[in-house]
Amino acid sequence: MELKTINAELLAKMFKQGTYELNKNKELVDSLNVFPVPDGDTGTNMSLTMNSAIEGLSKQVFDSVEEVTKSISKGSLMGARGNSGVILSQIFRGFAKGCKGKTEMTSADFCHAFKEAADTAYSAVLKPVEGTILTVIRKIADKSMEYAHEDLDLIELMKLLIKRGEETLEKTPDYLPVLKQAGVVDAGGKGLIFILQGCLDAMEGKSIDTAFVAQTYAQSPAQSVMHTDDILFAYCTEFIIEGDNMNGDALKSIIETMGDSMVFVQDEELIKVHVHTNTPGLALEEALKYGSLKKVKIENMKDQHSTIIEGAHGEEPVSNEKTLQYEDDFGFISVAMGEGFENIFKDLGIHGNITGGQTMNPSTEDFLKEIERCPSAHIFLFPNNSNIIMAANQAKALSDKDVYVIPSKTMPQCITAMLEFDRELSPKENFEKMSESLSRVKTIQITYAVRDTVFNELEIHKDDYLAVSDGEIKGVGKERNEIILKAIENTIDSDSEILSIYYGSDVTEEEANEIAEKIEGKYPELEIDVYSGGQPIYYFVFSIE
Repeated sequence: MELKTINAELLAKMFKQGTYELNKNKELVDSLNVFPVPDGDTGTNMSLTMNSAIEGLSKQVFDSVEEVTKSISKGSLMGARGNSGVILSQIFRGFAKGCKGKTEMTSADFCHAFKEAADTAYSAVLKPVEGTILTVIRKIADKSMEYAHEDLDLIELMKLLIKRGEETLEKTPDYLPVLKQAGVVDAGGKGLIFILQGCLDAMEGKSIDTAFVAQTYAQSPAQSVMHTDDILFAYCTEFIIEGDNMNGDALKSIIETMGDSMVFVQDEELIKVHVHTNTPGLALEEALKYGSLKKVKIENMKDQHSTIIEGAHGEEPVSNEKTLQYEDDFGFISVAMGEGFENIFKDLGIHGNITGGQTMNPSTEDFLKEIERCPSAHIFLFPNNSNIIMAANQAKALSDKDVYVIPSKTMPQCITAMLEFDRELSPKENFEKMSESLSRVKTIQITYAVRDTVFNELEIHKDDYLAVSDGEIKGVGKERNEIILKAIENTIDSDSEILSIYYGSDVTEEEANEIAEKIEGKYPELEIDVYSGGQPIYYFVFSIE
């Protein structure tokens, strides 16, 4: 079989098959997390980003590859989650640039599109790091340019590009020592290879597994081209299940039969479900068999559709969400995981809380929705996670409002920054003051290992307790309190004055007070406060200032 051109229909199939291949292997990509902690989410983030990217492909017939790539670029941009998802969206944005004005693609066009993809992704990252997905796409692009002036069989060309990508992926530990220490290749690069392999399958005429459609997340319903009779499942149902050692495979199988557009994200303590169904009550009833319900939201999409259509014909649409109200022109939006942290943020004046964090990174669109809801003239965003900062900045770039992204990497940093806020200062002065305050906060997070590994000469075994601080493992072992005390000893210095303890959903108040007493006995000069954070995954979060 020889393939000389790619038309719109085939390109759409390539993106769909690429999404399927990634969805099928996202757990493997998640497992490549550098730290052996239960928050590896690169595969999940890339999968959700791809699902958003292809969501628009089933809504219309495309006449050109330019139209297909525009749809993919927009969908991935809005649905981008985590650093890997944002970079992936920029790869597609560049690929779309290379397809501008093209009805079909030749091998030369294909090569130039990969070059645009790599260049755009690199330019979007302030400090590109080699040994990541950026290196993989760059090496693929460099290989493509070797053939840019030849008329090649596109299938053979794609095989050559994937081979270069796989070779580069295997070398990522040589570029990035932290990968070599962890004994893994780059997760984002691995995810990209799965996408390209799926594209190749479509080029070779392999049929797509339609089961992947159930995993797509329809984030932008096409009200303008739909009638309410076309909506087969009326209720958009979302909820989070919290429990211990949940095995959600059986629940996933049941929920899949209740509707469509399902997203099912799980770690050891939380399951997040999104599904369109006609029986939301049954879905919730099944969920209760696995744990307690959090953040339940049920919306009638037929009513939403009618409201939007009426608004399009000149009538005022009715919002399903309350408009946020603030005392003045300053508004604040944060990402929070845990009811305790959410309440603390609200007390500090943050009324736009997005539920998320480790394993549940908000998308660019999640930020944009909160920005649009906020009536304030000047809006401050707190990502509270290093893997969410890029999505927040992407939302800032897409918004017409005056938005400032405070680059907070932890929730305690957000608290410190809010305490620095001064209504008498200008937005820019507050941004600078709040951003500067982040460096005064040292955060220690206590979790557990999900696999055996050796990191920085530390021998780590599955289920060991881990103390992680600012990208470093400060302690590892079998006894939690011992690890906590060791981590604090390795982090505290002569300038440390305040230690705040935020205990998670798996820790009792008595346990938190017990460790506070041990710390106070060892460091009587410290001011120590204990709060309920309610966060999953991390037993404790310590803030040292």
